[in-house]
Amino acid sequence: MRKFFLVILAFSLLCSCAQPKVVDEVNMAQAIGYDIRKDKIIEGMFVIPIFQQDKTGTYQILTGTSTTTSDVQAIVSKKADKPVMLGQTRIFLFSEKMVHEIGMTELTDYLYREPQIGNRVILGIVEGKVKDFINTKPPNTNVNIGIFLSDLINQQIETGNGPDTNLHLFLRNSLEDGGDSFLPLFKLINKEIAVSGVALFHENKMVSKVRTDDMFIYKTLVQFHKRGIYKFKLNDKQKNDIVVESIRSGSNYEVSNSERNPSIMIKLKIKGQIKESMRKDNLTNKKMIKIIEKEMETSLNRQANRLIKDFQKKNIDPIGLKAKYHAKNKKMTYEQWRKIYPMMDIKVETKVDILQTGVSE
Repeated sequence: MRKFFLVILAFSLLCSCAQPKVVDEVNMAQAIGYDIRKDKIIEGMFVIPIFQQDKTGTYQILTGTSTTTSDVQAIVSKKADKPVMLGQTRIFLFSEKMVHEIGMTELTDYLYREPQIGNRVILGIVEGKVKDFINTKPPNTNVNIGIFLSDLINQQIETGNGPDTNLHLFLRNSLEDGGDSFLPLFKLINKEIAVSGVALFHENKMVSKVRTDDMFIYKTLVQFHKRGIYKFKLNDKQKNDIVVESIRSGSNYEVSNSERNPSIMIKLKIKGQIKESMRKDNLTNKKMIKIIEKEMETSLNRQANRLIKDFQKKNIDPIGLKAKYHAKNKKMTYEQWRKIYPMMDIKVETKVDILQTGVSE
């Protein structure tokens, strides 16, 4: 009985040491954005929801400036009625200018060390000023920009052409020797929030972009995915648009172990259905389906090989070919890879199977 009493006492003492944070007593940021000014001062914007019964969906944006991102939070807290906390933050936005001037190693070091921030928080790059972007009200919704953007990215990952992304994945890829990684790219287009592509990084610096037209094939090269939309034009007189929804995709790599003639053959397999066609033909016709499959294969091969040639020219590897090659060539060093990669023979072949047409006429 005495032991039982001591256990209960110890438990109560431990509980009394905790410092719970009540929602009504703190400002919980759900999105945070950063710009850099001409004088090198960092401006931070914190999107804070307002938890009041008669103000559903409303939020405030608190701002502060400092010479470091971590200090901006402290500055904002001093100006606010309650401390600003990061435990509910869904997305961090950095301006493209800021990333070029400071680098992602310095910007993510604070996030990596901050215990309030989870590894699955999303990072994003904004073309233009983050301040303009974060002050734009999302269309047809009463949620704030933080929830809207995180839902937008998750929807792109699950049912669209966006590759998996979060803080953990970005840091894992970046911390490898010569690490190459990527983050979603945003832009205001006609004053509306939009995903404008993928920002590509080599080690600490943003070095290139993949635009939205190439995101389907880029995601296919980066990972397996079940959903995605691909639009292309048939090579006929009308140049009709065909939209195919991917049901399942996969890849196979044939890697040579020749030191003189290193090569990688990437074989992609895509199974899908026709989602929309501007042709009047009967798409249940097997001959027509074969034509569409071959045209889509040609279009994807052209896109994929163009992207890879550009990656080789810039000596970046955002699809992880180094790991594939090293698995077959264990003695290869990173320095050797950097020398052979730009001149390596890398080709992509695509096999498309249309399983369903989605229409009967």
